[in-house]
Amino acid sequence: MADEHGDWTVGYFDELYLQLFPFPEAAQTDEEVEAVVELLPSPPARILDLACGQGRHAVRLAQRGYDVVGIDTSLKFLRDARRAADELGVAIDLVESDMREIVYDREFDGVVSFFTAWGYHDDAENQNVLERIARSLRDGGRLVLDIIHRDWLMSVYQPKDWLTLRDGTDVVVDRQFDAVRGVNVVTHRWPGPDGKPNERQHRLRIYTATEIDRMLRRAGLRPTAWYGGPSLEPFKHTSRRLLVVAERSEARVGQ
Repeated sequence: MADEHGDWTVGYFDELYLQLFPFPEAAQTDEEVEAVVELLPSPPARILDLACGQGRHAVRLAQRGYDVVGIDTSLKFLRDARRAADELGVAIDLVESDMREIVYDREFDGVVSFFTAWGYHDDAENQNVLERIARSLRDGGRLVLDIIHRDWLMSVYQPKDWLTLRDGTDVVVDRQFDAVRGVNVVTHRWPGPDGKPNERQHRLRIYTATEIDRMLRRAGLRPTAWYGGPSLEPFKHTSRRLLVVAERSEARVGQ
């Protein structure tokens, strides 16, 4: 459901998205929040959750005493996050915003982005997001970025396979990987309850650690630690996830 400019993210994150990609269960979210708490300053540090979705990290961090702002383009997800926060009686600031348009200036002690919520666009736009993140951080502030790892993905890549939804519906998955641009195009096709076909397509720029290191440094974010996921195991070429911690380097931000 791309817009006239070909932005596939417009209208993508809705009920059909949740059928294809249900948000992780509480145990995984708890593990990810524990990693954030270990890697970022202690409460009441001010934290920005980029593409916060239904608030599964943002709400838990607010429970722990963090001052949290969550942004997302999906009004549905933001409403879900608000409901979750209200049910627990925690204060949280939720904002409808595209990460490419954030304009915060030295406001946060930490920024978090999990579940491959960065890399939706081309290299220039993805770089722009990193530079905006750097400007949003206070001196010494840190970014915790979690994405899929290209080396791992290429080792298991399947051009076509299937998945089964929670209701038992089978989904055909077609993939095309552009090895020069590093872009993975994935198309899902499956029948809806009314028998009409559903089709969704997304595009992700899949990065190596080498590319991420270069982009972070260009944005003024100095990588300080690399992990293979939220369990904080050492990062290897076989790691499925790439979790990097990067600190704002004042000398480079804004150059």
